[in-house]
Amino acid sequence: MRRSFLVLALLYCLLLGGAFYWQLCADLGEHPANPRYYLVFQQDRGPIFDRQGKALAYSEALESGYRRSYASPSLSHVVGYFHERYGMTGLERLYHGELSAGRSLFTTLDLELQKAAEELLGKAAGAVVALHPATGQILALVSAPYVDGGALDEHWPDYRADVRSPFLNRATHGLYPPGSVVKPLVYGAALAESQAEPDQRWPDGGAWQLPGGTIRNYGGRAHGEITLDQALAQSSNVVFAQLAVELGDKLLEYYRLWGLGQEVQFELANLAGFVPEGTSSQYHTAQLGIGQGELLVTPLQMAQVACALANGGVLLRPYLVHEVRGGLRMRQITRPQVLGQALPPALAEKIKGAMVLAAQEGTARTELSGEFAYGGKTGTAQMGSGPDHAWFIGFAPPEAPQVAVAVVIEHGGTGAQAAAPLGVELMRRAVQRSE
Repeated sequence: MRRSFLVLALLYCLLLGGAFYWQLCADLGEHPANPRYYLVFQQDRGPIFDRQGKALAYSEALESGYRRSYASPSLSHVVGYFHERYGMTGLERLYHGELSAGRSLFTTLDLELQKAAEELLGKAAGAVVALHPATGQILALVSAPYVDGGALDEHWPDYRADVRSPFLNRATHGLYPPGSVVKPLVYGAALAESQAEPDQRWPDGGAWQLPGGTIRNYGGRAHGEITLDQALAQSSNVVFAQLAVELGDKLLEYYRLWGLGQEVQFELANLAGFVPEGTSSQYHTAQLGIGQGELLVTPLQMAQVACALANGGVLLRPYLVHEVRGGLRMRQITRPQVLGQALPPALAEKIKGAMVLAAQEGTARTELSGEFAYGGKTGTAQMGSGPDHAWFIGFAPPEAPQVAVAVVIEHGGTGAQAAAPLGVELMRRAVQRSE
């Protein structure tokens, strides 16, 4: 009798638990087995606009319902796509409830800059992120290659077969050694820890022998006795390896202070990259000080760093959606959010000055240097095999930055040759549009 009672009690609990789950916990509205789930793809939904009110995504009426259209193919990695067969991604998924209720999204994106970044990247694999330094607003975010959210039916098999992974958002999920674009952070850490002064001279014989390995400048070039500003402008591996060794594990603390090794607080999912817990040797520390070793970052993280360097060392939260409007609900407006002070303003200004010097007479110099003022830092991240990855971070104009960018081109070669011209041209167009 007692056993029968226990069995009945157990069955009752299972029935009660199942009812509780299906009524309160399970999201049946978006379950693929629910026929009503597919109805949302045949209904009208709210549009998504850029910062000037240009439509990025909108619904077109068909005889049998509606179809989602997009202003540019590269928007698939940020706005996302909305398709009956292939589901929803990006802002389309994140704000599905609001959009399906007819509300409108007003983003921080500039469609013309988005198209410009798409054009400048061309057929290269890589990513470009541009931000407004005073607010953290995303002006453009392009990851290439990409899928065209308006042509999924025609090209889905091709996208699936593409070995370059067009579904991967390289801006948020691409993990790369940063190379020399971390040198401004090493410079800042050395100043903050009173390990160096800008006018202090450092020896650079082109190579530095350490137990376990040798640090060499790109091409083996020796710069002689140079200041830290000159070392940053010429991207001296030897000098920055020395700074890193003097800082030791403190360097890793500063990397984390700038947001490396952790996910960016951002609407879209992103990866944290990797910063080791500690250093194991002088050579290991030296490698980390020039952006090599096991250090890994995303382009979004480096764009956030560039934004902070342009904004007096203030680390801002990047964001994409400025406002949600429409329907019976109140407007939702996103305000800029300060995450912390990565570097005191006076020290950040010194780093900015060194990056301007790099643009005038160093590795970040381009054909536009004589007519367009900017600050920048290039990076050439060495790979185990294949050509190096090309990096550039920068801001413009130096006195009151209106844009900060991060560019990575996979296997593009040197940052000076591949990434810097792209990043500088994009900044030039952004500044023109802000005038």
